[in-house]
Amino acid sequence: MKKFDTSTSFSVKAEHSRSFDLIIVGAGSGLDIVAEADEKGLKTALVEEGPLGGTCHNRGCVPSKMLIHHADVAETIRNSSKFFIKSRIESIDFPAIVKSVNDQIDGEAQEMAKAISQSTNVTWYRERTKFIGPKTMQSGNETFSADKVIIVGGTRTDIVPIPGLDKVKYITSTEALRLNKQPKHLVIVGGGYIACEIAHFYGALGTKVTILVRKDKLLREEDEEISTWFTKEFAKKYNVLFHTEIESVSQNGEEITAILKGGKQKLVCDQLLIATGRIPNTDILNVKESGIDTDDKDYIKVNENLETNVPGVWALGDIVGILPFKHTANHQAGYLINNLFYAKREPVSYHAIAHAVFSSPQVAGVGKTEQDLKLEGAPYKVGRAQYNEVAMGDALKENGLVKVITDESKEEILGCHIVGPDASTLIHEVVIAMKTIGKTSAIKKAVFVHPALSEVVRNAFYAIV
Repeated sequence: MKKFDTSTSFSVKAEHSRSFDLIIVGAGSGLDIVAEADEKGLKTALVEEGPLGGTCHNRGCVPSKMLIHHADVAETIRNSSKFFIKSRIESIDFPAIVKSVNDQIDGEAQEMAKAISQSTNVTWYRERTKFIGPKTMQSGNETFSADKVIIVGGTRTDIVPIPGLDKVKYITSTEALRLNKQPKHLVIVGGGYIACEIAHFYGALGTKVTILVRKDKLLREEDEEISTWFTKEFAKKYNVLFHTEIESVSQNGEEITAILKGGKQKLVCDQLLIATGRIPNTDILNVKESGIDTDDKDYIKVNENLETNVPGVWALGDIVGILPFKHTANHQAGYLINNLFYAKREPVSYHAIAHAVFSSPQVAGVGKTEQDLKLEGAPYKVGRAQYNEVAMGDALKENGLVKVITDESKEEILGCHIVGPDASTLIHEVVIAMKTIGKTSAIKKAVFVHPALSEVVRNAFYAIV
């Protein structure tokens, strides 16, 4: 059976345009729809340049979290003295860490490719492909069209304009997850979740890390109190320079020099990471040529059913800019499969979709932040509990905070935000409560295992004032 080589692309020559039942652009969460279409026997064009699995599987959330676990282990060893245990790290085989993770990731991508190659219904276009007209695309020398098009085209790193950057071998998150040599000094431009996660990975393994932040906080999209707490803890570990931008960069051999604005300070490093946000791939796909409307940030506009302004064209995932997480895209794909193939037309619900940042400390959140409610002018109540208020939290010897936000009656859960160990797990208790009855009683009436860390969530609900 033919096995696709996922590292190369191919050209197809045809004398005429091909016609399909369905075009799917993007093989991240788009693969769920491909599988359903294949089962239905639909002739499907799959547009995907890179390995199957999309950003999350190949160069995003999956490999980064696998790598980060190594950092968590290293940090645990280094912190063992807090528990009166003397230990030390004798060596770190950095290339082996990166290779083991990416070998697994690449192997799984190849298995996906093998499955696609066995389908007689799916044609995989792997060259740079773009729209050239309504529901019509061009890949190499071939054009093709379909009555139905689904765009799951994703995003990429937004490269900020810095004088000299075009002459420097900088990296983005994609390359940061596949370096075979550990940097001695990593300078990171940006203060969002990608910057903080990668800082934790490299920093915990021994790299000197400097983070340049334009404003006064890290993770500014989080609840302001959580962001402030996280910033204080993170800045204890790494050199974080606030209100700082780069004036210019240059490179001499492996040495990269960044001159900070004002010209009075410079940083010398061997790796420069640009982590200044993401932009949609709508320009690469040339979606406007198909008549598809985008917003002022070039994200595709969709309605509550993920429909674009062009009948028969849908979009989902990061390229629409709505809660841009992998689990959101999977959630949207499930709705679209029902709407397309099972006549269960219903709008997508975004209620109680949580997120997490896998740094150290971890951060997680769901629902509205306190600044959201202040902006709306809506009345609300807040409950807080610190980790050290419960037995297991005290045993961990780590700072942490759970913050709960409710309506004025203290009955409806509006949001929950956590900073501290296992925040990404603890948040799910509140997610389930919000998604079901949505009331604080769902947490207050539950009997929590003692002395589990989750008791801190319960305490936050009882502390609402």
